[in-house]
Amino acid sequence: MLDAKLMRRVDLLVGNTLCKALAVGKRLSAPFAKPVTTYRKIAVMKFFGMGSIVVASPTLKALKDHFPDAELHFVTFKQNKELLEILGLTDRHHFVDNSSPQAFVKSTLSVARALRREKIDLVVDLEFFAKFPLVLSSIGSVPKKAGFYLTGEPWRRTLLDVPGWYNSYYHTKDIFLSLAYLITKDDFYYTDFEAFSAKYKYPRLTPSEHEVAAVRGKLAKHGVPATSKIFVVNPNTSPELAPEARKWPIERYGELARQLLVDQPDAHVVFIGTKGEREYVERVAEGAHDPRCLVMAGDLSLRELIALFSITDLLVSNDTGPMHLACLTDTPIVGLFFADTPALFAPLGSHVASVAPKLYSIPLFTVYNGKDIVVGRPTDTISNVPARTVSVRQVMESVRKVLGEGGRLSARVTN
Repeated sequence: MLDAKLMRRVDLLVGNTLCKALAVGKRLSAPFAKPVTTYRKIAVMKFFGMGSIVVASPTLKALKDHFPDAELHFVTFKQNKELLEILGLTDRHHFVDNSSPQAFVKSTLSVARALRREKIDLVVDLEFFAKFPLVLSSIGSVPKKAGFYLTGEPWRRTLLDVPGWYNSYYHTKDIFLSLAYLITKDDFYYTDFEAFSAKYKYPRLTPSEHEVAAVRGKLAKHGVPATSKIFVVNPNTSPELAPEARKWPIERYGELARQLLVDQPDAHVVFIGTKGEREYVERVAEGAHDPRCLVMAGDLSLRELIALFSITDLLVSNDTGPMHLACLTDTPIVGLFFADTPALFAPLGSHVASVAPKLYSIPLFTVYNGKDIVVGRPTDTISNVPARTVSVRQVMESVRKVLGEGGRLSARVTN
């Protein structure tokens, strides 16, 4: 897999140059361009972050509602294929392969040809600072583009036919949705946006009985009876964005698990992650010193992970993809935010809470600094000093609040 930092660096240097040239070309051809007023085919582009695609799902629903006769395409990296299939909100998919430089170039050209062949009328670019979607849609001959305008990149004013505004006071779900609003309403003051936003929430997924049974079977192999309460802990972060700054001290995850089991003696704690994260997750679980803690990192498919969330009484997760995925099953969630603000990425659901340090250092990285530089230093030099200010007691206070507000666990007790 191509290194995300390398991709961002190339995108900044090469993409910026290409976008400037494309802007000049668009200005020169503007007198001859035909206005696009109807949309037969719309392509949405979002590459980085499985969680971001979940957060963008209300935007996909809004586009389908307002343009019911349009074919909705999605362009992303190939590792997001299964998630798109599970969501089922789009008609066609186009994938860029970022497993190697050669695969990236080949698949990019293939997607550009597909966009031209399909005669896409409109591209909705949901990346905030990446230049790649605008380059790809331009070489794919897409006549109209909607995206976010950042004042530091004046060429966007030319390339974007529908320029949206990145408003960091809103949740990212609404930031994405605001672009669909502009396309459908042509109201740059957003006067009716609150009512528009209220109509669009995350879809709800209900795993099949077979998928739930498969997960129950895997839990049973670890000695978890079907009657046990299930707490899930996700101590991982995406590796490309300052991973160490976004993690709690390793021993605190173990202490949290012990506290959960003191509160609920008939429960089990499941630590999750990918196969590549298993060694780290095992070290985290060992810190709990309790046989009721088990590691399933790398043991679950994406569908099985969703099935696990559907029977989970509580998920405690760092700010990363699985936290947003659990929102699709309305899992009770406590989200841990150590390097970004929950104002932008908090879990959305019936019973959720967020914990973050009360420090000026939050957020450590933003869209405005390209999520790459923190106080003049690369993100990989930043430690988890803010995370260390958050105690297990603080997290447990949020846990008890979520569990006591009508979540699955309290419903079981009531019943």
